[in-house]
Order: sequence, then structure tokens, then C-alpha cells
Amino acid sequence: MKSLWRILTNPDLRGPLWLRLPKKLISIRASILLVYLLVVGGGFYAIMSTMTQEIQPRYLESMEESLVDTANILAAQLEHTAEREGLSADTIAQIFERAYERRFEAQIYTLRKESVDLEVYLTDAAGKVLFDSSDKTNEGKDFSQWIDVSRTLEGQYGARATWTSRNGEKALVLYVAAPVRLDGRIQGVVTVGKPTSYVNELISRAEDRFELYVVIAGVAVLLLGAVLSVWLTQPIKRLIAYANALRDGRKAQYPRLFGIEANELGRAFEEMRVALEGKQYVERYVQSLTHQLKSPISGISGAAELLEGGMEEAERIKFLANVRRESERLRRIVDRMLDLASVEARRALQNVESIDLAELVEEIVETLEPRFRQESVAVSIQRSGAESIRGERFLVRQAIQNILQNSLDFSPTGSSVSVIIEKHSVCVEDEGPGIPDYALSKVTERFYSLVRPKTGEKSSGVGLSFVKEIMGLHEGTLRVENRGPGGVRVVLGFP
Repeated sequence: MKSLWRILTNPDLRGPLWLRLPKKLISIRASILLVYLLVVGGGFYAIMSTMTQEIQPRYLESMEESLVDTANILAAQLEHTAEREGLSADTIAQIFERAYERRFEAQIYTLRKESVDLEVYLTDAAGKVLFDSSDKTNEGKDFSQWIDVSRTLEGQYGARATWTSRNGEKALVLYVAAPVRLDGRIQGVVTVGKPTSYVNELISRAEDRFELYVVIAGVAVLLLGAVLSVWLTQPIKRLIAYANALRDGRKAQYPRLFGIEANELGRAFEEMRVALEGKQYVERYVQSLTHQLKSPISGISGAAELLEGGMEEAERIKFLANVRRESERLRRIVDRMLDLASVEARRALQNVESIDLAELVEEIVETLEPRFRQESVAVSIQRSGAESIRGERFLVRQAIQNILQNSLDFSPTGSSVSVIIEKHSVCVEDEGPGIPDYALSKVTERFYSLVRPKTGEKSSGVGLSFVKEIMGLHEGTLRVENRGPGGVRVVLGFP
């Protein structure tokens, strides 16, 4: 953890490393996670590091406080004895001799203690050692230079910490002194010493547990940061997926978002989509309408030019009838485009009813039969367990009629078109040249059209795209594929 923090906070690495990262690789999610780790992780590390450094001082402070009590209790005991016999180390020497001989078993949480390791030495008013429980050879030596003894003789609080050798190992011993007073004067100093070996063992175990807790907390912080970054970026991901679906022309539902800002952004996306679709719809509508009106207008214009010249009455009546027929056709086209415009603007079906597929297909084929005869193309209907579907009759009719008209446009003279009705699907097969491989995936795109082999011209390119929209509105499917040695198969699948 310390190494990672030094790397992240190193001023020589942080700036250049951040600047060297490719901007495309720095996603919002990664940026949020990185900032979170730097801020929260840095604060977390600072707190944990401070607490770790505070463990040992707090243990030693607690230990020193206990030594103060012990030293003063022993001093009181020596004062009581000295009032009768004078200052002597005999009593305290006997007590510690027996204490060191004692063996016991004390399980102090994770620490097992079996012997007394407390040390005591007694000095007179000049600092000369009268008794030392840890080393008899110190008796008679001058300890007045030690701060615990000198400060206590001066009437102050005396304590020191000294590294000494204990059982062949170097150990830190804490010493706390208390004055022994007789008749109001300091007659000696009793000092209690305590090696920190047991305390160090307790500190080591506490630090081990603390480090485990730090690791667990660090993993929790990291997971929380990851969850937080996902939670914050999820609305953006959903909006990106929504925008990509609209770009690709796929049906997409407005995503569910959370948060005021995310919802405002989502509403802006939705309003933009509606505006763009409205603009595209107008363009598509104008192009389709222009294409549909071109043929009848040409017919009326040609007939008008001929009527301007002299001609027999029978011919004049014939061309007038043609003008009326094409005018009626214009009216029907305009009405149809207006109907389609209102349908395309909707997001849901209206006037849903039960539709007999077989009956509807027969009506459409009967309507188109004159054109099939004129083109010398045979048409047949096959029924295999046909069932009724739910939908808008007008839209379903337009979809099937568009498919049949396309098949007729690409069917050579003398060929046949088969309409197969099976349960909830309508399949139209022709014997035309088929669709080139490069165009097979594009034929349902708006305004994409192939050259009609009979006329050498392209259509408006809105037929199959419109069929696709109708099927999407019905939650159905449109499948276009080549069949056998020649021809195309188009399948409309209704739910």
C-alpha cells in the first residue's frame, strides 16, 4: 500500500504519466474511479497510517501509567517499613526473590505470560544502589546520573527508557521512579522497570490484525469505487446504446435513467431524436411522393399535348378517359401518402383487429391480377394452417402488397410468383434474377433500390424500408433472401 501511494503521489511521475496516457483510453468511468481512489484512497491511507503509528505510543503510555502506580505503592510500603526499622531493602528483596520463583499461567487475550518480568532497584538519598532485582552486581553503584533517580531526588517526576540486554536479546526497558520520604524529606528512590518485550508482542499482533482490517477496508473501498463509477456512468452507457440504435435504424426504447441531470440529458436526446426523425420523415415523404406522382403526371401531360392537336372523336374520348384515370390515380396516391404519413408518425398501432391472412392475401392478389396478366406472370396461393393475426389491416395490406409488387417487377415474362401462407407468416417467392450478394443486406435500407430489369429504372427505394417499419410496428420480422438457382424469398412473420 505504501509503495502504491508513493507512486501515485510522486510529483515526478504523476504529471507526465497522466499527460502521456492516450486520451481515448481515459474513459469517464476510469477517470471517476481514479479520482475516487486518489481522494478517498489517499484520505483512507492517511488515516490508517496515522492510526498505525499511534498504536505503539498508546500501548507504552498505558504501560507507563501502570508503572507509576506500582512505583508509588512500593514507595509507600518502604516508607511504612522505614518508620520502624529505617530505610532497608530487605523486605522488598524478599518479595521479589519469591516473586521471581513463582510460575503461573496467565492467558491475556493472545498473550501467554508465565513469569514476573518486573524489575526494581532502590537507591538512597545520594543515588547509591541499595538493591537491584535484575542485577545484584549493581548494588553499591552510583545511579545518581540516571534521569529517573536524579529528577526524583529533585522532587520531580522521574522516568526513562533504556535499551538493555535481556536474556541475550536487546530490549527496551521503561523505568519509572517514586520518592521514599521520611519526616518529610526524600530518603531514597524506588524505581520500577518493565521490559517492553511482551508489549511489543501485543503491538505486533495488533498491527497484524490492523493490517488485515486495512486490506479488507481497502478492498471494500475499491469495490465501492468501482460500483460508484458504474452507477454514475450507466446512464451515459444507456444513452450511447440508445443513440447507436437510432443511428443504425433499429427500434430502441427510451432508456430508464436516474438522477435529475441524467434525465435532463436523456430528454434532450429524445427531443433531438424526434426532431431528426421529423426532418428525415419530411425528406423521405417528399421523395416518395415525388416518385409516386411522376408517372401519372407524365401520363396526363402526354395526353394533354395530344389533345391540343386535331384528332378523331374516338381518340379524343380515349385520351380524356386516360386523363381522368390518371387524375384519379393522383388523388389515390395523395390520399395514400397522407395515410402513410399519419401512420409513420405514430409509435403504436391503432385500430387493431383480427385479420384473416388467407382472406387478405386473396384480396390483394385479386387486385393485382390484371398486372400479373399484363406481365404474363402466373401467381399462386398456397395455404398451410393459416391463422388470424392481430394488427392494423391497412398497414398489413400495404406490406403484403409492396412485397407482391416487388416480386412482379423483378419476375421475367412466363415465370411465376408463389404466395405461401403458413400460420402467422406470409412468404412470397419469385423466379427473378435474385439479389446481388453486396446488396442483400442493404435492400431494406431507406432509398436503396436496384434497377428494375424490365424498365431499366430504379424505384423510390422506400418500399422494403416501409415494410420493415410496418413489421417493426407489429413486433414482427422481415426476412429477405435468395432462393435456389434464381429468385428471391421474402417472409413476413407476425407474432
